[in-house]
Amino acid sequence: MPSRRTVLGTVACTLVPGCSRLGTPSTQEATPTPAPVALSPVDAAAVPHTATVGIFSETTTELDAATRNVPADVTDHEWARVLHEFDCVAFDGSTYAVVERTSGSGGYVKEYSVSEVDDPGNESTVRVADLPDSHRRAVLDAIAAGDHHYDSDVGGFEPTSSVYAYNGSYYVFSIEVTGDKPVVVTYSVEQADGDRCVTLEPLSITAADAGFDTPRQPEAASTVTGDAARTLAAADVTFVVWGSTCYELSIPADGTES
Repeated sequence: MPSRRTVLGTVACTLVPGCSRLGTPSTQEATPTPAPVALSPVDAAAVPHTATVGIFSETTTELDAATRNVPADVTDHEWARVLHEFDCVAFDGSTYAVVERTSGSGGYVKEYSVSEVDDPGNESTVRVADLPDSHRRAVLDAIAAGDHHYDSDVGGFEPTSSVYAYNGSYYVFSIEVTGDKPVVVTYSVEQADGDRCVTLEPLSITAADAGFDTPRQPEAASTVTGDAARTLAAADVTFVVWGSTCYELSIPADGTES
């Protein structure tokens, strides 16, 4: 039977906020702080085919949708450029490749305005009559229209002089616009056969959970802390992909949980 002193002490402790009886183990234990995880940008082409690469929930959703409808255009997704650097990827029990295709010649276009002048000045003058037939017709059409378009992919007449003489008059071809024709690059997810494929492992966190919801330089290193760090450390991955960058995971030597 407890003594009167023990009973009174228990009652008093109950009435005082924050009081804990001596000798009674606490029922609550502090949760260890997860070690931070460092993410360092690496060249995706250098990732070994034996690696397991983590992808955040957003990427998993997008890739899952693409693999259900191969070949699928994934040009609008930044991760396509990273996955293209892998020969092939294993995802959800199948193997795929992100194929890059280019279109366009990388040529140029020029737009000219054509106007009549009284005096050619010191500019070199070319007689329209001396031009080859096809070029002569193009110059006459340009004089009549007041403008001329040249496309390097199509060819045809490209003015080599600013002044052309025709029927006693002088006409100036003035460049108004010069533009390069861009080379268009597209990416698509396609079925592939291979046994040397990087394995993609869906992660149970979003990129925002890992702090990628804030603006940052694509090639900048990053440190993940908190629950996201615990999830990354527990995942069986050595790399992660976000945006157009592949990152290698590492835990600092002094980064033990505390």
